[in-house]
Amino acid sequence: MGSIYRRSEIVRDERTGEPVTDEHSGRIQREERGPYWIKYYRDGRPFRESTGTLDKFEARRNLKQREGEVAEGRFRGVRMDRTRFDELCDDLKAHYRIGGRRIGQRVQRLEEALQHLEPVFRGYRATEITSDKITRYIERRKEQGAANGTVNRELGMLRAMFRQGMKQTPAKVAQVPHIPRLKEGKRSGFFEHEDFLALRGALPDYVQVPITLAYYSGMRMGEVFSLEWRQVSWQDGKIYLEAEDTKTDEPRVLYMTDDLRRVLEVWRRRTVDRWPLCKRICHRNGKPLSKIVCAWQRACKTVGLGQMVDAPEKGRLVWEGKIPHDFRRTAIRNMVRAGISEQVAMTISGHKTRAVFDRYNIVNEADLKAAASRLSGYFSKEMGTISGTVEELTKTPQHTTVDKSPQNLALCDA
Repeated sequence: MGSIYRRSEIVRDERTGEPVTDEHSGRIQREERGPYWIKYYRDGRPFRESTGTLDKFEARRNLKQREGEVAEGRFRGVRMDRTRFDELCDDLKAHYRIGGRRIGQRVQRLEEALQHLEPVFRGYRATEITSDKITRYIERRKEQGAANGTVNRELGMLRAMFRQGMKQTPAKVAQVPHIPRLKEGKRSGFFEHEDFLALRGALPDYVQVPITLAYYSGMRMGEVFSLEWRQVSWQDGKIYLEAEDTKTDEPRVLYMTDDLRRVLEVWRRRTVDRWPLCKRICHRNGKPLSKIVCAWQRACKTVGLGQMVDAPEKGRLVWEGKIPHDFRRTAIRNMVRAGISEQVAMTISGHKTRAVFDRYNIVNEADLKAAASRLSGYFSKEMGTISGTVEELTKTPQHTTVDKSPQNLALCDA
């Protein structure tokens, strides 16, 4: 059985500060102060927590609620009521720091999201981060001109904080609040082969390597940057992606195309000669490479594949043109065009769900033109078997033999 009580404090003299004693018994006087507390048990272990109220009936109702949670197995400890956003944030940072070679990328994405999350949620208890507050956060970011995809990435980090809190022992949160996902428009960016060759020729050598890997394999740029030379099997012509390097936490095997192998062999010889201690495939002067934004935009401007444009709604210039992620869409489209089965293409690119794969399998105007050409050829072939004018074709034949077989009648009735 649980109980309710108020904490008592020693009564002290206002002038001297000394404890006041009872005249008859000589005992130090004590009096109840502050809100009511409740005490209850789970598996024989006592739990105490403040109700925050001076109403005895309200305190008793809180006690009955806790006892009901214990009886139904829904009680997971009072620790959750004290967990704050800042603590969840620190836990996720610590988790990312021990997460393998992709530490830098994960921490960087979290830091970028926290620039907008912290001013809104810092100091909040986890239980106070409700759907209403999240909705207001979305409205605020939209007013600031943030794209739906950007807001989704930020909310994804907030969702990751709660999920990490649930994995703790003991758990720091009981559930993940409902976090809506905004609709993102489909990007239709892809590279034709001549565009890829032109861009690669305009890029410095250390950037040519990662974009060649991305173009032929469809790997995510984070996966490309994490590759090490030990993951390349020159004898078998394979590249092994380890589970800790992939977004899906699943290992993959990629076979090199002739052009990709040629580029990697030349870059390997140069790396061994100049930076023999460098383990990463993608590097600049022996230092691991993690970004190619500046070199990318300069080269795209040179070959006419993008430029900076004014965005009045954001109050700044934004990039409009090709992005490295377009290689992922391009690789999938090229594999489908080459006759590779969709299941194999999904395995190579690392897509786990068909819905995501379909979003990248984009056709371009050349595909549509080819489809129209094949359709025209089909109709030309069919119409070529029919002779006569329209008037002749609309006339009822004088001698027509009707097939009254059961199969034909069934088709006519249908």
